[in-house]
Amino acid sequence: MKVLHIGWGFRPWRGGGIIEYAEDLMEKQIQKGWEVLYFFSGRHYLFIKRPKLLKRKSKGIIMFEIINSPIFHGSDGGTLCPQKDIQEPWTEKFFRKVLKEENPDILYIQEMAGLPISLIKIAKDEFNIPIIMILHDYFLLCPTLKLMDYNGNLCTVKGNIGDRCLKCCEYAPKNNRYLIKKTLTYYLKRISLYKPLKLFSVSLKRIYDLIISYKDNPAIDTNYDNDLSNLFQKRRIINLNSLKKIDLFIAVSNKVNDIYKNFLKIDNIITLQVSVKHLDYIFPKRKEMINFPISFLTLNGCSSEKKGSKLMYETIKILNSKGLDSYFELRIWGSLDEAIKNILKFKNVYYYGSYNVKNLNYILKKADVGIVPSIWEEPYGLVGIELLAKGIPVIGNKRGGIVGYTVNNYTGWINKCATAQELANIIEKIIENPGTILELNKNILENRRKILKTMEQHFQETKDVYYNLINCYR
Repeated sequence: MKVLHIGWGFRPWRGGGIIEYAEDLMEKQIQKGWEVLYFFSGRHYLFIKRPKLLKRKSKGIIMFEIINSPIFHGSDGGTLCPQKDIQEPWTEKFFRKVLKEENPDILYIQEMAGLPISLIKIAKDEFNIPIIMILHDYFLLCPTLKLMDYNGNLCTVKGNIGDRCLKCCEYAPKNNRYLIKKTLTYYLKRISLYKPLKLFSVSLKRIYDLIISYKDNPAIDTNYDNDLSNLFQKRRIINLNSLKKIDLFIAVSNKVNDIYKNFLKIDNIITLQVSVKHLDYIFPKRKEMINFPISFLTLNGCSSEKKGSKLMYETIKILNSKGLDSYFELRIWGSLDEAIKNILKFKNVYYYGSYNVKNLNYILKKADVGIVPSIWEEPYGLVGIELLAKGIPVIGNKRGGIVGYTVNNYTGWINKCATAQELANIIEKIIENPGTILELNKNILENRRKILKTMEQHFQETKDVYYNLINCYR
């Protein structure tokens, strides 16, 4: 089997669950004797006048990386160039070259971030390649990925969405400077200079500013179309039409399945639980007793408002105002949203900063209860699965894929309204009856094999999907 994956970035230049899943699956396919290719938009450098395609090999994967792509993917910050998400000549030229020279059996789309949607038409109409797309987020429906409008509501508008997108993308990157900074950081970490320089944050900022502000940098793009509202509308329409060319969609949760079905009116979509390699190194722990203060933990739950930072802050305020601060503590791992940095003034809140997933078994050791406070329709919420892998019950908002593994009074507790008040009520009830933690811990451990899926299991499922689709083409 020769499979071509397409996506955005690579580890450790980019972090997060999507790239971790993508590379873990590719490495598993390599182990099984498959030929694996990966086409993606990646690093940005100074002094390079035009995009280049770099071919290299990493862990057996043949990588095709677009250097200095004209598409500046802004993640959940959005874009100010929606027309480039539709068509981009350099990327199309590179993609045709790879398809012609490599002739893959199947195309597996991890994500279209940093790539134009026109690649789907090229693969299907010009090369007749079977296409599967896994749905990790809502990027092709929403330029800011999360399908939430500027008021924090689920954006299910099917009509004119141009003005909404324009407002949501108001602070999108205007050039590639942040991508150059990302690349510089990647190299500083490789040569072990990033942490020493970070101790002198002013010095590090000056280094970045000095290098990136070089006036003759030809990679910086400041040409934007004035009619952005119409271009955002066009982006949505063309994306929806292009997606109809895909043979099969894999949704990572039932909620993602429902949302895409609602927009696309399709039947060629299945739901498969995904996995990542590091789950194998999180070892379950049976709890014999619960002591006060009860230890609550969140992984990246305070990194942004959409991830639940404001919700967490308000929850702690409510509970501490009731005099419960000596009965519980909150341990925060991951980045901390600047808007809630005052949360650290509470004596029962501890912040540990960023973490490596390889250390999760140790990080989770002292936690009694995990919290997944996302307020957007989190497609899967891998952090919840990580908590359950340790045997830790989860409090999860009734959002997206979180409810797929958070079963009320069985593996955790559901915050149905996704409000701070309801979350505070749940935590208060746990404080009043800590024995429920032991009961849920027992349930989770007894059903761990049903709750978790290994990468080997996921590989076997996707292998069957691949071969079934290819056989339809023969």
